[in-house]
Amino acid sequence: MTTPADTAAAGPIPDVTVITGAYNSMPYITRSVTSVLEQTIGTDRLQILVINDGSTDGTGAELDRLAAENPGLTVIHQENSGGPAGPRNVGLERATGRYVFFLDADDYIGRETLERMVHLADTHGTDVVVGKMIGVNGRNAPTSMYHQNLARTDVFSSRVYWTLNPMKLFRRELVEKHRLRFRPELRVGQDQPFTSAAYLNADGISVIADYDCVYWVKRDDGGNNTSVTKGTAPRIRFLRAMFELVGEYVPEGPRRHHLLARHYTIDLPHTIRQLRREKNASDQREAFQDMRRLFDEYYSEGMAARLSAVERLLMELVRRGDLDDLLTASKYHKKLGDREAEHLTENGRVYARFPFFRDPARNIPDEFYDITDELPIPFRVGRAELDPATGVVHLAGKIKAPAPGGWSAPPEMLLRQRGGIVEHRLPLTVAESRDDAGYQDFRLDIDPATAGGGEPLAEALWDLSLASGDANVTRFGDRNNQGLAKQPAMHAAPKHAGSGQVVTLYAIRSTGHLTLEMGEIKHHAAKRFDVAAQPVTRRDELVVDVRATVSGLPADAVRLDVEGPAGVVASAVAHPGKAAGATRKYRARLRLPREARKHRDDFTPRVTVRAGSLAWTVPVTPAEPAPADAGPPAGRNIVTVLRRLAARK
Repeated sequence: MTTPADTAAAGPIPDVTVITGAYNSMPYITRSVTSVLEQTIGTDRLQILVINDGSTDGTGAELDRLAAENPGLTVIHQENSGGPAGPRNVGLERATGRYVFFLDADDYIGRETLERMVHLADTHGTDVVVGKMIGVNGRNAPTSMYHQNLARTDVFSSRVYWTLNPMKLFRRELVEKHRLRFRPELRVGQDQPFTSAAYLNADGISVIADYDCVYWVKRDDGGNNTSVTKGTAPRIRFLRAMFELVGEYVPEGPRRHHLLARHYTIDLPHTIRQLRREKNASDQREAFQDMRRLFDEYYSEGMAARLSAVERLLMELVRRGDLDDLLTASKYHKKLGDREAEHLTENGRVYARFPFFRDPARNIPDEFYDITDELPIPFRVGRAELDPATGVVHLAGKIKAPAPGGWSAPPEMLLRQRGGIVEHRLPLTVAESRDDAGYQDFRLDIDPATAGGGEPLAEALWDLSLASGDANVTRFGDRNNQGLAKQPAMHAAPKHAGSGQVVTLYAIRSTGHLTLEMGEIKHHAAKRFDVAAQPVTRRDELVVDVRATVSGLPADAVRLDVEGPAGVVASAVAHPGKAAGATRKYRARLRLPREARKHRDDFTPRVTVRAGSLAWTVPVTPAEPAPADAGPPAGRNIVTVLRRLAARK
């Protein structure tokens, strides 16, 4: 049964078809549907389809009630299909919107979500829009892909592949061109092949990171689909589907390894956990052999290079067909157990004493236990400053080789784009001498104008890490950087890019780790200009003081304007005071024109700050005039003041 109608009435093509599959979703379904009905884009621009998949808890009745009150909501009742894929595919067959958005019945969306997504896709011509997710009720939402807005990206230059649920905006033309549908034969991960194929066929992917788009709810009864599906076999079938899909689109090499790393590091531990829980030994052995056949096809040396030592060991045990040994060793994986291994240092290398280390009965090579290249690099921060005169970052301190054998590769500072895969390496200047603890002095100057391989750094968040080779990577910064956490250092550097750029060096409050921000992504220069207006004088003179905590501003950077109905009627360049580090004070004064004096409510003062092509506007709130008995204004003729005081007696 379908309400209010089996087919949509003829009319304008909606911008978005929102599709929700619901099965025993009380009481969550009410909030989920309401969040769609309250979208700022307006229900007249939406087609809202909710498919009741044979619910038995009152979900169907609640949906009918909502549909009766909201003509824009269409409810489709059907027999239970056994999973979320069926209802979603039904919705796709009925969709008429330019875009489709899938929303789970447990979850809900922010009021501006669809309006923002459609605007972004229309503006940049992208086929998929990924919106920031927020975990609710203890559910852990992915975060690595939401560090900054991205107008256009792809799965190879960002972390979007690490979120494969379908609660995103998809261009319907893309979906229909490639006949993308959900896989009902998969009991786990029915949505991931759909999203993955959409990503890989998309003409651009956009990311919204500055607005909470999707609220991902953990049900109180634990009834989320992924939580209730048990068994190893469904997970292996899902992994095979994903490996085959990636293999179809991406040839063997680093790009394939980048995508498959997501499944090896996230989905494989879940599969091994289920394997440990199998109660039937025959089922467990059969599932293990299926896993072995899968990895024989897709595991490679290039893939192994992206994994940790314990992950490589687990894969070696799978390859050998050692089920009991795999279950024993899996307890040392950080996501599968709480066992910690002791270390052996030998000939300059460090080995973890994971199970079966140098066991003659198994003869597993030492390379599967070698964690030398995974050890953190010990360091001490001595200096971390953004030069207020040049915008160059000055770093200095002490570092120590992580292994007794010394540096496996020359130490470098790694600038890694947060949420992406782009990175730049800058060599450190390291003293040859060591102190008694083995530390060496180092220094480095990072010029944002050249740090991007001789080019300006791109607009992004660049996390700073110490590196020695590809695996020894340690985030740089410590609690001694709390000054940069409370007050990030900001520099206006128009020379660093053709359109101008703001450079900010800041520390993460919880760890002190340092990040170099190119562009106003998290920190905004307009908030660094404190504007204070003095009371308008009797000569109708407006005086404004500006305190700027942005370095790199030219002497004539600050201007005071008075704007009326016909535009700017008066302007004055502020006079700069002496700079104290990154702080400089400016004072601007101008006499209000006659028309502004007569109709002050029609005129607005504002401060404009310019640095090359960069510009910020800060509103000015004129101070209230001083009360009549507040005393004489500064600078008034003392004789005049005394005469007026005498006249009052």
